[in-house]
Amino acid sequence: MFNALTFDNAILSRRFASDYDLVFYAGETRIEHPKVVNFVSDGKFKSADDGVYLSSILASDEVIDRAIESVLGEKRRIIINVCSDLEEVGTCDKRYGATPIGLAHKFGLLDGAFVCGCSYLDKDDVELIVQSGAKVILTPSLTMGEGRGIPPLRMLVTLGADVYIGTGDAEFDPEGDLGFELRLLELAVSASLGTKNPIDKNVLKKMLITPANIVDNRA
Repeated sequence: MFNALTFDNAILSRRFASDYDLVFYAGETRIEHPKVVNFVSDGKFKSADDGVYLSSILASDEVIDRAIESVLGEKRRIIINVCSDLEEVGTCDKRYGATPIGLAHKFGLLDGAFVCGCSYLDKDDVELIVQSGAKVILTPSLTMGEGRGIPPLRMLVTLGADVYIGTGDAEFDPEGDLGFELRLLELAVSASLGTKNPIDKNVLKKMLITPANIVDNRA
């Protein structure tokens, strides 16, 4: 299974760690393991395989410039935290006349990117994600545990977005259980839409699979 995003530096010692085929990790430390791809936020890459984690599209100009150079110049992968709260969405609209997704696109960072957070997307955002080839990472227990809302999963799926699941923070998923994350997301979406089984279960299961193109591009 593909743990698409964790911030837990002890993730490989969790009960369900043996289920993982690949882990995307963004954190303060570094995990040296063949299953782990590290995403760093300070630009101090230690490996050609390291990716970039951008915690906010509203970061300083220096941070944004470094991310752009890393992605466009060095061809590194990037995970961008976007649309995780209404304050960010409102600030982007006021400053730039764009949503956080739209701003990432203007910066040239959206093509082929991974975007996480994603609780407050609109239809135009999702269409831009699909057109750019970006992939969505949802971390249900972290997002909901921090009171950041429920992502519009049915809209994402209906419009053709590639969606994957991560465990996020050990505070809310101490065993690193992707199955728990998936069940939590399914129930939350069902409750928010007032509909039983709002997403086909086969579609949900595919969110845990490591995409072949991601593995192939690691070299």
